[in-house]
Amino acid sequence: MVHNTHKYYNEDPNTLKTLLEDCEKPLYNGSKCSKLSGFMKFQYLKGKYGWSDTNFSDLLCNLHDVLSDENLMPNSMYKTNKVMVALGLEYEKIYACQNDCILRNEYKDLSECPSCCGSRWKKQVCKSSSNSKVSSKVL
Repeated sequence: MVHNTHKYYNEDPNTLKTLLEDCEKPLYNGSKCSKLSGFMKFQYLKGKYGWSDTNFSDLLCNLHDVLSDENLMPNSMYKTNKVMVALGLEYEKIYACQNDCILRNEYKDLSECPSCCGSRWKKQVCKSSSNSKVSSKVL
């Protein structure tokens, strides 16, 4: 994580300065949490309970509205992803079998599971003009 932060620091020195400042700023007046620690607590909950990005964005937006006007809570998933990348905490999508037989990216180019022969793609209800396929399960 430190190496990733150092890499971003070399590219943009203001990134590290901003992160260090966020460690000291309270999330809102009277808060026991800093902006960064409060943000990380919510990221932990998102991962622990498997909240979707849409659900998490809605939560952030509502928290931002409910807290005082001076709060520093990010109000969108885009803003939280920027912080995660700066901290070196990016995530990787893993394409999985719909029956959870395989969970490795070495099979990401296959159309069906080598274990259960289940399709990797969701069945399309209606044929759209685009031929893009949607993975049945992404972790």
